[in-house]
Amino acid sequence: MALLFALRVLVAFAIPLVNGLLGPAPETVLDYGTFKGSTSIQGVDSFLGIPFGKAGRLENPTLIGATEKLNGVQDATKYGISCPQQQLIASPLSGDNSELGGLLGAVQQLAFTAVPIENQGEECLTINVQLPSGINSTEGLPVLFWIHGGGFEFGSSAALGAETTAVQGLIYQGANIVKRSMDMGQPIIFVSANHRLNAFGTLASQEITDAGISNLLLKDQRVAMQWVQKYIRQFGGDPSRVTLFGESAGSLAIATHMVLNDGDTEGLFSSAIMASGSIMKLKDYRHAQKVFDFMANNSGCGSASDKVDCLRKASYNHIYNAVQRLPTFLSYESTSVPWYPRPDGKYLTDSPHKLLRQGKVAKIPYIISDMKDEGTLFSLVPALNITTDEDFQRFFHDVFFQNLTPQQVKAFTDQYSADPAEGSPFDTGSANQLGPQYKRLSAAIGDYTFQAGRRDLLQHTYSQQKVYTCLIEQSLPVLGQIGALSGLTNLPLLGSFHVSDVLLNSFGLLPPQLSTNSLNLMSTYIAFVNSEDPNNHGLKDLPQWPTWNPEEKAMFEHRESGPRIIKDDFREKQMDFINNNADTYTC
Repeated sequence: MALLFALRVLVAFAIPLVNGLLGPAPETVLDYGTFKGSTSIQGVDSFLGIPFGKAGRLENPTLIGATEKLNGVQDATKYGISCPQQQLIASPLSGDNSELGGLLGAVQQLAFTAVPIENQGEECLTINVQLPSGINSTEGLPVLFWIHGGGFEFGSSAALGAETTAVQGLIYQGANIVKRSMDMGQPIIFVSANHRLNAFGTLASQEITDAGISNLLLKDQRVAMQWVQKYIRQFGGDPSRVTLFGESAGSLAIATHMVLNDGDTEGLFSSAIMASGSIMKLKDYRHAQKVFDFMANNSGCGSASDKVDCLRKASYNHIYNAVQRLPTFLSYESTSVPWYPRPDGKYLTDSPHKLLRQGKVAKIPYIISDMKDEGTLFSLVPALNITTDEDFQRFFHDVFFQNLTPQQVKAFTDQYSADPAEGSPFDTGSANQLGPQYKRLSAAIGDYTFQAGRRDLLQHTYSQQKVYTCLIEQSLPVLGQIGALSGLTNLPLLGSFHVSDVLLNSFGLLPPQLSTNSLNLMSTYIAFVNSEDPNNHGLKDLPQWPTWNPEEKAMFEHRESGPRIIKDDFREKQMDFINNNADTYTC
């Protein structure tokens, strides 16, 4: 309850969506309907919950258009329902550890509060557009297209998991970014959209592949991009200047879109900002057959002659409940979640890491970032059962590399020292240990899932396009500036943890007036959206952010104490091992 109250305090800094409306509500006319939005007191118009696509269960999406005419003026003042969610419930193991239980509880309450069941549903393909008030269709503003994260398990365009306070969209409040762009004199349009998740969006198997309905999550995102190309001019946007922006699973998806169609963007996006997610090393659809079989067996379709058809007709509750029985990223299985996109030989023709090495990657400018301690959040629960070197090796065999020999697994685990001073949270010596292998585990999971892929993408693209990279160091004591949030400063076990940049900085939850990271992240991102160069921000005392190359390896580091340029060579041996053996260490 204290945390909920604390977040409500921040509402004073957030931009209201539907409260304090000024003047007549804005309207826009599309060929399939007229939509009435809202104007905030900060001068941002919001059009929320606009349908962009149609798709039945386990069907490919199609772009909505003039043939689906909507009668009357449509209310676009509220976000649409979320796509069906996998509820993120911490492992019961944490109940035996009061420190861990409290930590997981705080993180879940802040970032991953469950969406109420009544706010979820299968007719969820909606899009949101937020823009400076009063602009007309000839303005031609650049567009920032947000793709939310959530492990391909849960999430929505409104918020990560749920609207943690009574103010919907407080975390993913694009109006804050629009307002900051207006203050900079570099106005942009913010777009976000829902896509199907978990078994509704990424189910993979021989049956799914034969039916031509694999990777629905990626296809939903692609159709939302097509909607932007068709309709964003009516809002004053420029369809030739669309920057994709995503975090975690959203960022992993963007990197995957960069290698779809042999790297042909189809004109759907011109640049990208990827936060905590890059090129994945994926096994194909056959690896997920057991997940499909589980879903079929637990939805009354295990003995059906046509399991896909049976699942299409099955009870929604049966499918939804079956999803809840599978592990999440806050379980022992960590980032080895069941719902990754899977190569199918047709839509996603191969693993992204292989397509990257074949040069089949979009030649667009991009920024790619990571948190300093990407792996800590995903190591809290497994660390309780991993206390020895043998446990450490067994975990990676059982969870990530089931098909590898003990020798191959050991070759990977030997890359990471058991000395806690070398583990994550980094640069904390022997402090912040949850268990004897926790910091080692955090380092390995963070590198394997996030950092190595970032460096892999940079190394294979730097010579053909402008590429920028940054590291984000979080300073939780900054929360002490808001008395009601001071309790959150006591999270040293997590360090600069995954998702904290989105929670606190990227959308201005910690306002730029209070946080150097918020000011600098928002400003450099907005500059990049406008000019494809993060240096055109107009701020003083920021170092020049160089493009990345393998000689200088220049990396911008965001810190509350002030940004600096560092060398992107940390744990070089470990990440080189992962990337040089990418065909072996797939998941």
